Amino acid sequence: MALLLSGLLAGCASVGSVAEPEALGEASPVVPEGGSTDAPGLCAEVSAACAGLDRYLWDGTPIPEVLDEAVVVLQERCQAGVGSGCTALASLRVLGRGVELDLERARTLYVRACELGAGPGCLGAGWMRFHGQGAPATPQLAVADWRRGCDLGDAPSCRQIAGLYHFGNVLEPSPELAVTYFTRACAGGDPQGCEDLLTHYNLRLAERDDAEDDSVRVLPFLEAGCDGGHPLSCVLAGAFAEEGRGRGVDAGRAAALYRRGCEEGEQYGCTLLGMLYERGAGVSENHRRAAEYYVKACEEGNAQGCVSLGVVRLRGRGIAGDPELAREAFETACEMGNSRGCYNLGVMLRDGRSGEPEEAQAAVRFWIGCELGNGQACDALALLYDEGRGVPEDKALAEALHQRACEAGWAKGCYNVAVSFEMAGEERAGSPEALEAYRRGCQGGFGRSCWHLGHRLYAEASESAEVVEALEAFERGCRLEPGRACSRAAAILMDDVRVPRSPQRARRVMASGCEADDAESCLRLGHLYEIGEVVREDRQRARVLYARACGLGEAHGCSRRGAMLLDDPRRRDDGRRLLEQGCARGDDWACERLEGARD
Repeated sequence: MALLLSGLLAGCASVGSVAEPEALGEASPVVPEGGSTDAPGLCAEVSAACAGLDRYLWDGTPIPEVLDEAVVVLQERCQAGVGSGCTALASLRVLGRGVELDLERARTLYVRACELGAGPGCLGAGWMRFHGQGAPATPQLAVADWRRGCDLGDAPSCRQIAGLYHFGNVLEPSPELAVTYFTRACAGGDPQGCEDLLTHYNLRLAERDDAEDDSVRVLPFLEAGCDGGHPLSCVLAGAFAEEGRGRGVDAGRAAALYRRGCEEGEQYGCTLLGMLYERGAGVSENHRRAAEYYVKACEEGNAQGCVSLGVVRLRGRGIAGDPELAREAFETACEMGNSRGCYNLGVMLRDGRSGEPEEAQAAVRFWIGCELGNGQACDALALLYDEGRGVPEDKALAEALHQRACEAGWAKGCYNVAVSFEMAGEERAGSPEALEAYRRGCQGGFGRSCWHLGHRLYAEASESAEVVEALEAFERGCRLEPGRACSRAAAILMDDVRVPRSPQRARRVMASGCEADDAESCLRLGHLYEIGEVVREDRQRARVLYARACGLGEAHGCSRRGAMLLDDPRRRDDGRRLLEQGCARGDDWACERLEGARD
């Protein structure tokens, strides 16, 4: 929850499980803080109301911390046709916060929000219609609301549909479709959907591709649903094929399933098919076709399709480049609750990609994306607060936001946490917390974090195990971001007696580092070719590598090349000149070689 919303949701329940048959008309009233105690059918659960409030920054409007002022802002946004404003206002009506508790009005607002494309509004509308809150129960309309919410990417709405198929309540019982919708909810980030999938079907879906799960048992449910004419099942089966879940990776089969889902009305299938065309995976690379699918998906309400459309609009790939239209696409996605859309919109506003820079508005969009769980948005917002750009400078808040970015899985955020510790002084820079932040950044795939981790570990290493950990950090950094981490790894592998010497392993990291213009890597690799260690002796190759190191500013590279040129009668003067330069730059080895040459 955003800092500016702190305290607003005290007493809200977490998002609950699916709507079971016995829940109809049997729930006890829930009275939130500040609400009336004589409201007999207040809510079967207040989870939908909480979800609405949790997301009411979606329209890009900064919400005042004072609740009365927030209500005014939300009313204005709802009247302007912004679905997220109507959703949040409905939630306040359900909870009796800042406004009179009014379930009938809340229901009307949720329905309007859903019609305007706000997924959480569909969740709330469905709850109230299903449980007869604010008006008589209309379960069939609730089903329509939840279907629309699911189509808009609201994972809890998908879970409600799953529950109806599982219990055979309102909808005909169908294990195939129950598993399909539970899977969609789980994959969409709804932990209760994952739990219900496990509880009701003993099926576990892992968050990581390499983790053990039950995809092989889930897939037949999806295929049966697809064969039964349900496009969402087709799209999910396609995603399994693309990721290699259940069976091996099969991009061609994924494309066929995505196309089938797209043609039958599941717009996320259009988006995913467009991505395959853009990459040329399972189909021939075709950027024009990709853009056509993104346009179709976005126009019919798929938020990720709008994000992808914005990206190709910005780059002019397969479609005419147009920053203004790209911004509109990102804005549409953000309003539908897509965190990537909010982040991309924030970047455009911050950098003035479609006009003058608007850093204050960029900060609002980054806040929205951050609240929706996008670590990159949290990190971008942190940098604005750190520098006081568009927002008041606030180092403490910046550090907290970097931490949120890290917790959300954005590796650079972890690195920035550690950097903020570095800026606070050596005592904090060398703390276990700083080291752990570098470690998380490295494990998450941010190369610079690996370099700093290795540097810190090596500086404090006293035993071989600590040197090995530092070496592993440098080698990982070399793979992720070739450069100075490569030469540090090579130095340990060649020169540190606390680990087994490994010239062959060192040669590999030297080659990577030199290719990335790390002067020391080129120097070390040149020496291997000069003496013929683990490679065939090649003095010409050594001279070229020394020249490259020299050109990159490594004085000893100049000296080494100069020494080799002394052996060539036609190049003695060039060799002496290079040695003189090396000596003048403080290379004692060059000075000694010059003395020897004079003798």
